[in-house]
Amino acid sequence: MNQLTDKPEWRRKVFDETIIKRWKNEIVNDHGPQFRREPLAGKAQGFTIQCIDELQEKAKMFEETGMVMVLDVEALVIKSDSIVEEELRLALISAVKPLEEVPNDDKFKDWHPGSDGKVLNLVHPSLFPLVYGRTKVRSHGEIGLKDCLIAAGSGEVAPQPDNEETVHSSTFYYARKSHLWSKKFQWLPCEIKFVGDEVKITSYINNLHPLRHEHLYSVIEKFIGKALPLWSCGIQRLDNGIGPRISIEKLGFEYVEDDKEGTLPGDMELEQNLPDDRHREKSEGSDEDIEDSDSEMDRSEDSELEDRLLCMPQPRAFRPTDPNEWPSDDFLRKKYAKEGLQVIIKLANIMLTPEKPRYGGGSWHVEGQLNEKICATALYYYDCENVTDSYLAFRGQIDTEDLHEMPGQGDYGYLEYLFDIEQHSDAMQDRGRVLTRQGRLLSFPNVFQHRVAPFSLVDPSKPGHRKILALFLVDPGERIISTANVPPQQKDWWAETLRDTGALSVLPTELFEAVIDEVVDPMDLEEAKELRLELMDERKGLQETFGNDLNTFNFCEH
Repeated sequence: MNQLTDKPEWRRKVFDETIIKRWKNEIVNDHGPQFRREPLAGKAQGFTIQCIDELQEKAKMFEETGMVMVLDVEALVIKSDSIVEEELRLALISAVKPLEEVPNDDKFKDWHPGSDGKVLNLVHPSLFPLVYGRTKVRSHGEIGLKDCLIAAGSGEVAPQPDNEETVHSSTFYYARKSHLWSKKFQWLPCEIKFVGDEVKITSYINNLHPLRHEHLYSVIEKFIGKALPLWSCGIQRLDNGIGPRISIEKLGFEYVEDDKEGTLPGDMELEQNLPDDRHREKSEGSDEDIEDSDSEMDRSEDSELEDRLLCMPQPRAFRPTDPNEWPSDDFLRKKYAKEGLQVIIKLANIMLTPEKPRYGGGSWHVEGQLNEKICATALYYYDCENVTDSYLAFRGQIDTEDLHEMPGQGDYGYLEYLFDIEQHSDAMQDRGRVLTRQGRLLSFPNVFQHRVAPFSLVDPSKPGHRKILALFLVDPGERIISTANVPPQQKDWWAETLRDTGALSVLPTELFEAVIDEVVDPMDLEEAKELRLELMDERKGLQETFGNDLNTFNFCEH
Protein backbone atom coordinates (compact mmCIF):
# COMPACT_ATOMS: atom_id res chain seq x y z
CA MET A 1 0.00 0.00 0.00
CA ASN A 2 2.85 2.35 0.78
CA GLN A 3 4.33 1.79 -2.68
CA LEU A 4 1.01 2.34 -4.40
CA THR A 5 0.56 5.70 -2.68
CA ASP A 6 3.80 6.84 -4.33
CA LYS A 7 2.33 6.30 -7.80
CA PRO A 8 1.16 9.35 -9.75
CA GLU A 9 -2.59 9.94 -9.41
CA TRP A 10 -2.96 7.05 -7.00
CA ARG A 11 -5.98 8.71 -5.38
CA ARG A 12 -7.90 8.40 -8.65
CA LYS A 13 -6.52 5.02 -9.61
CA VAL A 14 -7.70 3.26 -6.43
CA PHE A 15 -11.28 3.79 -7.62
CA ASP A 16 -10.62 2.64 -11.21
CA GLU A 17 -11.62 -1.03 -11.55
CA THR A 18 -9.46 -1.57 -14.64
CA ILE A 19 -6.35 -0.34 -12.85
CA ILE A 20 -7.24 -2.26 -9.70
CA LYS A 21 -7.46 -5.48 -11.71
CA ARG A 22 -4.03 -4.79 -13.21
CA TRP A 23 -2.58 -4.12 -9.76
CA LYS A 24 -3.98 -7.41 -8.47
CA ASN A 25 -2.33 -9.29 -11.32
CA GLU A 26 0.95 -7.50 -10.65
CA ILE A 27 0.84 -8.52 -7.00
CA VAL A 28 0.26 -12.17 -7.83
CA ASN A 29 2.93 -12.15 -10.55
CA ASP A 30 5.49 -10.37 -8.38
CA HIS A 31 4.84 -12.62 -5.40
CA GLY A 32 3.62 -15.67 -7.27
CA PRO A 33 5.59 -18.36 -5.44
CA GLN A 34 4.21 -17.17 -2.11
CA PHE A 35 0.59 -17.10 -3.20
CA ARG A 36 0.72 -20.43 -5.08
CA ARG A 37 1.74 -22.55 -2.12
CA GLU A 38 0.23 -23.26 1.24
CA PRO A 39 -0.69 -21.61 3.50
CA LEU A 40 -1.18 -18.59 1.21
CA ALA A 41 -2.72 -20.45 -1.74
CA GLY A 42 -5.99 -18.78 -2.67
CA LYS A 43 -5.44 -15.87 -0.32
CA ALA A 44 -4.26 -13.30 -2.89
CA GLN A 45 -7.81 -12.15 -3.59
CA GLY A 46 -8.48 -11.50 0.09
CA PHE A 47 -5.23 -9.62 0.57
CA THR A 48 -5.76 -7.37 -2.45
CA ILE A 49 -9.39 -6.59 -1.58
CA GLN A 50 -8.29 -5.59 1.91
CA CYS A 51 -5.53 -3.38 0.50
CA ILE A 52 -7.77 -1.65 -2.04
CA ASP A 53 -10.43 -0.96 0.59
CA GLU A 54 -7.82 0.59 2.86
CA LEU A 55 -6.32 2.60 0.02
CA GLN A 56 -9.71 4.03 -0.88
CA GLU A 57 -10.14 5.26 2.67
CA LYS A 58 -6.60 6.68 2.64
CA ALA A 59 -7.49 8.57 -0.54
CA LYS A 60 -10.54 10.08 1.14
CA MET A 61 -8.48 11.04 4.19
CA PHE A 62 -5.88 12.65 1.94
CA GLU A 63 -8.50 14.85 0.31
CA GLU A 64 -9.47 16.10 3.78
CA THR A 65 -6.02 16.37 5.38
CA GLY A 66 -3.27 16.27 2.75
CA MET A 67 -1.72 13.36 4.66
CA VAL A 68 -1.18 9.69 3.82
CA MET A 69 -0.90 7.20 6.68
CA VAL A 70 1.32 4.22 5.87
CA LEU A 71 2.97 1.26 7.61
CA ASP A 72 0.08 1.55 10.03
CA VAL A 73 -0.54 -0.97 12.78
CA GLU A 74 -0.39 0.12 16.43
CA ALA A 75 1.81 3.03 15.30
CA LEU A 76 2.24 4.54 11.88
CA VAL A 77 4.26 6.74 9.57
CA ILE A 78 2.61 9.76 7.96
CA LYS A 79 3.81 11.30 4.72
CA SER A 80 2.74 14.33 2.74
CA ASP A 81 3.94 15.77 -0.55
CA SER A 82 1.44 18.63 -0.54
CA ILE A 83 1.30 20.21 2.92
CA VAL A 84 4.50 22.18 2.32
CA GLU A 85 4.03 24.56 -0.60
CA GLU A 86 6.79 25.00 -3.18
CA GLU A 87 7.15 28.65 -2.13
CA LEU A 88 7.99 27.60 1.43
CA ARG A 89 10.46 24.96 0.22
CA LEU A 90 12.31 27.59 -1.80
CA ALA A 91 12.23 29.97 1.17
CA LEU A 92 14.01 27.35 3.27
CA ILE A 93 16.68 26.81 0.61
CA SER A 94 17.29 30.56 0.51
CA ALA A 95 17.32 31.03 4.29
CA VAL A 96 19.81 28.19 4.79
CA LYS A 97 22.34 29.52 2.26
CA PRO A 98 24.22 31.74 4.76
CA LEU A 99 24.95 28.60 6.82
CA GLU A 100 26.35 26.86 3.74
CA GLU A 101 28.29 29.71 2.18
CA VAL A 102 31.13 29.82 4.69
CA PRO A 103 34.89 29.31 4.22
CA ASN A 104 35.78 25.72 3.44
CA ASP A 105 37.75 24.84 6.57
CA ASP A 106 37.02 22.97 9.80
CA LYS A 107 36.52 26.16 11.79
CA PHE A 108 33.44 27.04 9.75
CA LYS A 109 32.29 23.78 8.11
CA ASP A 110 31.13 21.21 10.63
CA TRP A 111 31.53 17.79 9.00
CA HIS A 112 29.91 15.22 11.23
CA PRO A 113 32.51 13.02 12.99
CA GLY A 114 32.77 9.58 11.42
CA SER A 115 30.89 10.53 8.24
CA ASP A 116 33.98 10.59 5.98
CA GLY A 117 33.25 14.17 5.03
CA LYS A 118 29.80 13.34 3.63
CA VAL A 119 27.44 14.73 6.30
CA LEU A 120 27.61 18.49 6.82
CA ASN A 121 26.00 19.75 10.02
CA LEU A 122 24.40 23.17 9.67
CA VAL A 123 22.51 23.08 12.97
CA HIS A 124 23.05 20.10 15.25
CA PRO A 125 21.85 19.61 18.86
CA SER A 126 24.91 17.54 19.83
CA LEU A 127 27.06 20.67 19.71
CA PHE A 128 26.82 22.82 22.87
CA PRO A 129 24.20 20.61 24.56
CA LEU A 130 23.27 20.82 28.22
CA VAL A 131 26.25 19.28 30.04
CA TYR A 132 25.49 18.34 33.64
CA GLY A 133 28.24 19.69 35.87
CA ARG A 134 29.34 22.24 33.24
CA THR A 135 26.39 24.13 31.73
CA LYS A 136 24.81 27.05 33.59
CA VAL A 137 21.03 27.08 34.00
CA ARG A 138 18.76 29.91 35.06
CA SER A 139 16.29 28.70 37.68
CA HIS A 140 14.10 31.82 37.76
CA GLY A 141 12.43 33.39 34.78
CA GLU A 142 12.70 32.46 31.12
CA ILE A 143 15.31 33.73 28.68
CA GLY A 144 13.57 35.33 25.74
CA LEU A 145 14.65 35.27 22.13
CA LYS A 146 15.57 38.97 22.13
CA ASP A 147 17.59 39.03 25.36
CA CYS A 148 19.34 35.65 25.19
CA LEU A 149 22.70 36.98 23.96
CA ILE A 150 23.23 39.33 26.89
CA ALA A 151 22.31 36.50 29.28
CA ALA A 152 25.33 34.38 28.28
CA GLY A 153 27.39 33.31 31.29
CA SER A 154 24.61 33.77 33.84
CA GLY A 155 22.95 31.09 35.96
CA GLU A 156 24.10 28.22 38.16
CA VAL A 157 25.87 25.05 37.03
CA ALA A 158 23.39 22.22 36.45
CA PRO A 159 24.03 19.37 38.93
CA GLN A 160 24.30 15.79 37.73
CA PRO A 161 20.94 14.02 38.16
CA ASP A 162 20.73 11.15 40.62
CA ASN A 163 19.26 7.70 39.94
CA GLU A 164 15.85 8.64 41.32
CA GLU A 165 15.47 11.35 38.68
CA THR A 166 16.23 8.96 35.82
CA VAL A 167 13.55 6.31 36.29
CA HIS A 168 10.28 8.21 36.11
CA SER A 169 8.47 8.49 32.81
CA SER A 170 5.05 7.43 31.60
CA THR A 171 5.96 7.59 27.91
CA PHE A 172 8.58 4.92 27.37
CA TYR A 173 8.72 1.31 28.49
CA TYR A 174 12.49 1.44 28.82
CA ALA A 175 12.48 4.63 30.90
CA ARG A 176 12.71 2.61 34.10
CA LYS A 177 16.08 1.28 32.98
CA SER A 178 18.30 4.07 34.22
CA HIS A 179 21.24 3.06 32.02
CA LEU A 180 19.25 4.27 29.00
CA TRP A 181 19.22 7.78 30.44
CA SER A 182 22.15 10.15 30.13
CA LYS A 183 23.51 11.59 33.34
CA LYS A 184 25.88 13.86 31.46
CA PHE A 185 24.18 15.31 28.36
CA GLN A 186 20.82 16.56 27.13
CA TRP A 187 19.87 18.06 23.80
CA LEU A 188 18.29 21.51 24.21
CA PRO A 189 14.88 22.22 22.65
CA CYS A 190 13.56 25.68 21.88
CA GLU A 191 10.21 26.88 23.18
CA ILE A 192 7.20 27.11 20.86
CA LYS A 193 4.12 29.20 21.59
CA PHE A 194 0.78 29.40 19.77
CA VAL A 195 -0.14 32.94 18.77
CA GLY A 196 -3.47 32.93 17.01
CA ASP A 197 -3.12 30.64 14.00
CA GLU A 198 0.66 31.02 13.96
CA VAL A 199 3.52 29.21 15.66
CA LYS A 200 6.23 31.35 17.28
CA ILE A 201 9.71 30.37 18.47
CA THR A 202 10.19 32.18 21.79
CA SER A 203 13.66 30.96 22.82
CA TYR A 204 16.79 30.58 20.71
CA ILE A 205 17.44 27.50 18.57
CA ASN A 206 20.63 25.94 19.87
CA ASN A 207 23.51 26.65 17.45
CA LEU A 208 21.45 29.03 15.29
CA HIS A 209 22.26 32.68 15.99
CA PRO A 210 18.97 34.55 16.58
CA LEU A 211 20.12 37.80 14.95
CA ARG A 212 22.28 36.59 12.06
CA HIS A 213 19.64 34.06 11.01
CA GLU A 214 16.45 35.83 11.99
CA HIS A 215 14.83 35.03 8.64
CA LEU A 216 15.57 31.31 9.01
CA TYR A 217 13.81 31.39 12.40
CA SER A 218 10.64 32.65 10.74
CA VAL A 219 10.86 29.93 8.07
CA ILE A 220 11.38 27.17 10.65
CA GLU A 221 8.33 28.46 12.54
CA LYS A 222 6.25 27.79 9.44
CA PHE A 223 7.65 24.26 9.13
CA ILE A 224 6.79 23.49 12.74
CA GLY A 225 3.27 24.65 11.95
CA LYS A 226 3.21 22.27 8.96
CA ALA A 227 4.43 19.36 11.10
CA LEU A 228 1.82 19.85 13.83
CA PRO A 229 -1.07 18.09 12.01
CA LEU A 230 1.14 15.07 11.26
CA TRP A 231 2.34 14.87 14.86
CA SER A 232 -1.21 15.28 16.16
CA CYS A 233 -2.60 12.44 14.05
CA GLY A 234 0.36 10.14 14.70
CA ILE A 235 0.28 10.58 18.48
CA GLN A 236 -3.46 9.92 18.65
CA ARG A 237 -3.08 6.73 16.64
CA LEU A 238 -0.63 5.33 19.22
CA ASP A 239 -3.65 4.73 21.45
CA ASN A 240 -6.02 3.71 18.67
CA GLY A 241 -4.26 1.64 16.00
CA ILE A 242 -6.12 -0.43 13.43
CA GLY A 243 -4.93 -3.73 14.91
CA PRO A 244 -3.95 -6.98 13.15
CA ARG A 245 -5.40 -7.55 9.71
CA ILE A 246 -5.14 -11.33 10.16
CA SER A 247 -6.12 -13.03 13.40
CA ILE A 248 -3.38 -15.42 14.52
CA GLU A 249 -5.82 -17.00 16.97
CA LYS A 250 -7.55 -18.63 13.98
CA LEU A 251 -4.46 -20.35 12.66
CA GLY A 252 -4.90 -24.11 12.54
CA PHE A 253 -3.93 -27.36 10.85
CA GLU A 254 -5.71 -29.70 8.48
CA TYR A 255 -4.52 -33.30 8.57
CA VAL A 256 -4.32 -35.07 5.23
CA GLU A 257 -4.49 -38.66 4.00
CA ASP A 258 -1.29 -40.70 4.22
CA ASP A 259 -1.16 -41.04 0.43
CA LYS A 260 -1.53 -37.29 -0.13
CA GLU A 261 1.50 -35.12 -0.31
CA GLY A 262 1.52 -32.42 2.31
CA THR A 263 4.00 -30.79 4.57
CA LEU A 264 3.97 -27.69 6.61
CA PRO A 265 3.79 -25.27 4.99
CA GLY A 266 4.10 -25.76 1.24
CA ASP A 267 7.67 -26.49 0.20
CA MET A 268 9.16 -25.85 3.64
CA GLU A 269 11.77 -28.39 4.64
CA LEU A 270 10.77 -30.37 7.70
CA GLU A 271 14.03 -29.50 9.42
CA GLN A 272 12.94 -25.87 9.60
CA ASN A 273 10.25 -26.93 12.02
CA LEU A 274 12.50 -28.84 14.38
CA PRO A 275 14.45 -27.51 17.35
CA ASP A 276 18.21 -27.39 17.10
CA ASP A 277 18.83 -30.34 19.40
CA ARG A 278 16.90 -32.63 17.01
CA HIS A 279 19.74 -32.20 14.48
CA ARG A 280 22.71 -32.68 16.74
CA GLU A 281 25.17 -35.41 15.95
CA LYS A 282 25.50 -38.32 18.34
CA SER A 283 27.51 -37.15 21.32
CA GLU A 284 30.46 -39.12 22.56
CA GLY A 285 29.71 -41.77 25.15
CA SER A 286 25.93 -41.70 24.63
CA ASP A 287 23.92 -44.84 25.17
CA GLU A 288 22.98 -46.39 21.78
CA ASP A 289 19.76 -47.94 23.09
CA ILE A 290 18.53 -44.59 24.36
CA GLU A 291 19.53 -42.97 21.10
CA ASP A 292 17.66 -45.59 19.04
CA SER A 293 14.57 -44.98 21.16
CA ASP A 294 14.88 -41.23 20.66
CA SER A 295 15.22 -41.74 16.90
CA GLU A 296 12.03 -43.81 16.73
CA MET A 297 10.17 -41.14 18.70
CA ASP A 298 11.52 -38.44 16.41
CA ARG A 299 10.42 -40.39 13.32
CA SER A 300 6.94 -40.75 14.76
CA GLU A 301 6.70 -37.03 15.53
CA ASP A 302 8.12 -36.15 12.12
CA SER A 303 5.52 -38.30 10.38
CA GLU A 304 2.73 -36.55 12.27
CA LEU A 305 4.11 -33.15 11.29
CA GLU A 306 4.37 -34.19 7.64
CA ASP A 307 0.72 -35.28 7.42
CA ARG A 308 -0.83 -31.86 7.85
CA LEU A 309 -1.30 -28.52 6.15
CA LEU A 310 -1.36 -25.15 7.84
CA CYS A 311 -4.64 -23.37 7.24
CA MET A 312 -4.44 -19.61 7.44
CA PRO A 313 -7.63 -17.52 7.56
CA GLN A 314 -8.45 -14.82 5.07
CA PRO A 315 -7.71 -11.28 6.29
CA ARG A 316 -10.64 -9.77 8.11
CA ALA A 317 -12.97 -7.56 6.14
CA PHE A 318 -11.87 -3.94 6.16
CA ARG A 319 -13.79 -1.82 8.64
CA PRO A 320 -13.90 1.79 7.45
CA THR A 321 -13.48 4.50 10.04
CA ASP A 322 -16.22 7.05 10.55
CA PRO A 323 -14.79 10.36 9.27
CA ASN A 324 -15.91 11.91 12.55
CA GLU A 325 -13.49 9.56 14.30
CA TRP A 326 -10.47 10.32 12.13
CA PRO A 327 -7.54 11.66 14.18
CA SER A 328 -7.80 15.39 14.83
CA ASP A 329 -5.06 17.37 13.10
CA ASP A 330 -5.25 20.19 15.68
CA PHE A 331 -5.02 17.94 18.74
CA LEU A 332 -1.68 19.34 19.96
CA ARG A 333 -2.61 22.94 19.26
CA LYS A 334 -5.80 22.63 21.30
CA LYS A 335 -4.47 20.54 24.18
CA TYR A 336 -1.29 22.57 24.71
CA ALA A 337 -2.55 26.00 23.68
CA LYS A 338 -1.40 27.52 26.97
CA GLU A 339 1.83 25.62 27.66
CA GLY A 340 3.12 25.48 24.12
CA LEU A 341 5.58 22.86 22.88
CA GLN A 342 9.30 22.13 22.91
CA VAL A 343 11.09 21.21 19.67
CA ILE A 344 14.71 20.22 18.97
CA ILE A 345 15.97 21.45 15.59
CA LYS A 346 18.53 19.89 13.25
CA LEU A 347 19.66 20.84 9.73
CA ALA A 348 22.02 18.53 7.86
CA ASN A 349 23.24 17.99 4.29
CA ILE A 350 24.45 14.68 2.89
CA MET A 351 27.03 15.70 0.28
CA LEU A 352 28.39 13.29 -2.35
CA THR A 353 31.18 13.92 -4.84
CA PRO A 354 32.82 11.99 -7.70
CA GLU A 355 35.55 11.08 -5.17
CA LYS A 356 32.94 9.99 -2.61
CA PRO A 357 29.97 8.88 -4.73
CA ARG A 358 28.07 6.70 -2.25
CA TYR A 359 26.44 7.15 1.15
CA GLY A 360 26.50 3.84 2.97
CA GLY A 361 23.39 4.42 5.07
CA GLY A 362 22.85 4.97 8.76
CA SER A 363 22.48 2.67 11.74
CA TRP A 364 19.28 1.51 13.40
CA HIS A 365 18.37 3.96 16.16
CA VAL A 366 15.68 5.75 18.09
CA GLU A 367 16.01 9.50 18.48
CA GLY A 368 17.76 10.90 21.51
CA GLN A 369 18.23 9.56 25.01
CA LEU A 370 15.32 8.94 27.30
CA ASN A 371 15.92 12.06 29.39
CA GLU A 372 15.23 14.09 26.23
CA LYS A 373 11.74 12.59 26.04
CA ILE A 374 11.44 12.83 22.27
CA CYS A 375 8.03 11.46 21.35
CA ALA A 376 7.84 12.16 17.60
CA THR A 377 9.98 13.19 14.64
CA ALA A 378 9.23 15.21 11.51
CA LEU A 379 11.65 15.16 8.57
CA TYR A 380 11.47 17.40 5.53
CA TYR A 381 13.57 16.65 2.45
CA TYR A 382 13.87 20.09 0.91
CA ASP A 383 16.58 19.73 -1.72
CA CYS A 384 17.75 16.59 -3.56
CA GLU A 385 20.05 16.75 -6.59
CA ASN A 386 21.82 14.04 -8.63
CA VAL A 387 21.22 11.26 -6.10
CA THR A 388 19.38 7.96 -6.44
CA ASP A 389 16.16 7.27 -4.56
CA SER A 390 16.69 6.91 -0.84
CA TYR A 391 14.47 5.32 1.75
CA LEU A 392 13.94 5.50 5.47
CA ALA A 393 13.49 1.97 6.84
CA PHE A 394 11.52 1.20 9.99
CA ARG A 395 11.33 -1.68 12.44
CA GLY A 396 9.65 -2.11 15.79
CA GLN A 397 9.65 -4.45 18.73
CA ILE A 398 6.68 -6.79 18.96
CA ASP A 399 5.03 -8.46 21.91
CA THR A 400 6.17 -12.08 21.94
CA GLU A 401 3.88 -13.32 24.69
CA ASP A 402 1.03 -14.46 22.45
CA LEU A 403 3.42 -16.14 20.00
CA HIS A 404 5.18 -18.00 22.81
CA GLU A 405 1.90 -19.61 23.83
CA MET A 406 0.90 -20.78 20.35
CA PRO A 407 3.25 -23.56 19.23
CA GLY A 408 3.35 -26.99 20.74
CA GLN A 409 6.55 -28.45 22.07
CA GLY A 410 9.28 -27.93 19.49
CA ASP A 411 6.66 -27.01 16.89
CA TYR A 412 7.32 -23.44 15.86
CA GLY A 413 8.53 -23.63 12.27
CA TYR A 414 5.24 -22.38 10.85
CA LEU A 415 5.48 -19.23 12.99
CA GLU A 416 9.00 -18.60 11.73
CA TYR A 417 7.69 -18.98 8.18
CA LEU A 418 4.56 -16.85 8.49
CA PHE A 419 6.05 -13.98 10.46
CA ASP A 420 9.54 -14.07 8.91
CA ILE A 421 11.19 -14.54 12.30
CA GLU A 422 13.78 -16.90 13.71
CA GLN A 423 14.08 -18.74 16.99
CA HIS A 424 16.31 -16.79 19.44
CA SER A 425 16.44 -13.72 17.18
CA ASP A 426 15.55 -10.22 18.43
CA ALA A 427 11.80 -9.67 18.66
CA MET A 428 11.94 -6.96 16.01
CA GLN A 429 9.68 -6.83 12.99
CA ASP A 430 10.54 -4.93 9.84
CA ARG A 431 7.72 -2.46 9.16
CA GLY A 432 8.84 -1.47 5.69
CA ARG A 433 10.47 1.59 4.21
CA VAL A 434 9.30 4.97 2.95
CA LEU A 435 10.65 6.86 -0.04
CA THR A 436 12.29 10.14 1.01
CA ARG A 437 11.93 12.27 -2.09
CA GLN A 438 12.29 16.01 -2.47
CA GLY A 439 9.37 17.99 -1.06
CA ARG A 440 8.17 15.19 1.21
CA LEU A 441 7.30 15.81 4.86
CA LEU A 442 7.52 12.65 6.96
CA SER A 443 6.42 12.07 10.55
CA PHE A 444 6.59 9.10 12.91
CA PRO A 445 6.47 8.43 16.66
CA ASN A 446 9.69 7.67 18.50
CA VAL A 447 8.67 4.07 19.13
CA PHE A 448 10.24 2.89 15.87
CA GLN A 449 13.86 2.18 15.20
CA HIS A 450 14.76 3.65 11.83
CA ARG A 451 17.74 3.94 9.54
CA VAL A 452 18.64 5.79 6.35
CA ALA A 453 19.15 3.38 3.45
CA PRO A 454 22.21 3.72 1.20
CA PHE A 455 22.11 5.89 -1.91
CA SER A 456 24.60 7.19 -4.46
CA LEU A 457 25.17 9.67 -7.26
CA VAL A 458 23.09 9.26 -10.42
CA ASP A 459 25.82 10.82 -12.56
CA PRO A 460 29.11 9.85 -10.87
CA SER A 461 30.97 12.65 -12.67
CA LYS A 462 29.01 15.38 -10.85
CA PRO A 463 28.39 16.17 -7.16
CA GLY A 464 25.00 15.61 -5.56
CA HIS A 465 23.23 16.15 -2.26
CA ARG A 466 20.23 15.47 -0.05
CA LYS A 467 19.30 18.23 2.42
CA ILE A 468 17.12 17.61 5.46
CA LEU A 469 15.32 19.61 8.14
CA ALA A 470 14.64 17.50 11.25
CA LEU A 471 12.20 18.49 13.99
CA PHE A 472 12.08 16.43 17.20
CA LEU A 473 9.01 16.94 19.37
CA VAL A 474 9.55 16.66 23.13
CA ASP A 475 6.70 14.91 24.96
CA PRO A 476 4.39 17.87 25.70
CA GLY A 477 3.32 16.27 28.97
CA GLU A 478 6.88 15.98 30.32
CA ARG A 479 8.78 19.20 29.66
CA ILE A 480 12.57 19.33 29.93
CA ILE A 481 15.23 22.01 30.37
CA SER A 482 15.24 24.18 27.25
CA THR A 483 16.99 27.20 25.78
CA ALA A 484 14.54 29.30 27.81
CA ASN A 485 16.52 28.13 30.87
CA VAL A 486 20.05 27.84 29.45
CA PRO A 487 21.86 30.99 28.26
CA PRO A 488 23.79 30.52 25.00
CA GLN A 489 27.03 28.62 25.64
CA GLN A 490 28.82 29.66 22.43
CA LYS A 491 31.81 31.84 23.34
CA ASP A 492 31.88 33.52 19.93
CA TRP A 493 28.26 34.67 20.33
CA TRP A 494 29.08 36.12 23.74
CA ALA A 495 32.30 37.76 22.54
CA GLU A 496 30.54 39.38 19.59
CA THR A 497 27.86 40.82 21.85
CA LEU A 498 30.46 42.02 24.35
CA ARG A 499 32.46 43.64 21.58
CA ASP A 500 29.42 45.54 20.33
CA THR A 501 27.83 46.57 23.62
CA GLY A 502 30.11 45.85 26.60
CA ALA A 503 32.77 47.79 28.44
CA LEU A 504 35.51 45.92 26.56
CA SER A 505 34.37 47.40 23.27
CA VAL A 506 36.94 50.21 23.65
CA LEU A 507 39.90 47.80 23.72
CA PRO A 508 42.11 47.27 20.67
CA THR A 509 41.28 44.10 18.76
CA GLU A 510 44.40 42.16 19.81
CA LEU A 511 43.94 42.99 23.49
CA PHE A 512 40.22 42.19 23.32
CA GLU A 513 40.92 38.77 21.77
CA ALA A 514 43.59 38.05 24.39
CA VAL A 515 41.08 38.74 27.18
CA ILE A 516 38.44 36.54 25.53
CA ASP A 517 40.93 33.66 25.13
CA GLU A 518 41.42 33.58 28.90
CA VAL A 519 37.70 33.15 29.58
CA VAL A 520 36.58 29.54 30.18
CA ASP A 521 32.85 30.22 30.34
CA PRO A 522 31.06 30.42 27.92
CA MET A 523 32.46 27.40 26.12
CA ASP A 524 34.72 27.59 23.07
CA LEU A 525 34.20 25.52 19.92
CA GLU A 526 37.14 23.21 20.60
CA GLU A 527 35.74 22.11 23.97
CA ALA A 528 32.25 21.77 22.48
CA LYS A 529 33.55 19.40 19.80
CA GLU A 530 35.40 17.30 22.37
CA LEU A 531 32.22 17.01 24.43
CA ARG A 532 30.29 16.08 21.28
CA LEU A 533 32.57 13.08 20.77
CA GLU A 534 31.81 11.97 24.34
CA LEU A 535 28.10 12.43 23.68
CA MET A 536 28.31 10.39 20.47
CA ASP A 537 30.15 7.57 22.24
CA GLU A 538 27.49 7.54 24.95
CA ARG A 539 24.67 7.40 22.41
CA LYS A 540 26.35 4.65 20.46
CA GLY A 541 26.45 2.69 23.70
CA LEU A 542 22.77 3.45 24.26
CA GLN A 543 21.78 1.95 20.91
CA GLU A 544 23.88 -1.14 21.61
CA THR A 545 22.33 -1.46 25.07
CA PHE A 546 18.87 -0.96 23.59
CA GLY A 547 19.55 -3.87 21.27
CA ASN A 548 20.78 -6.06 24.11
CA ASP A 549 17.65 -5.31 26.14
CA LEU A 550 15.28 -6.47 23.42
CA ASN A 551 13.16 -9.53 23.97
CA THR A 552 13.88 -12.53 21.76
CA PHE A 553 11.70 -15.18 20.16
CA ASN A 554 12.07 -18.14 22.46
CA PHE A 555 9.64 -20.91 21.57
CA CYS A 556 9.33 -23.96 23.77
CA GLU A 557 11.70 -26.77 22.76
CA HIS A 558 11.49 -29.11 25.73
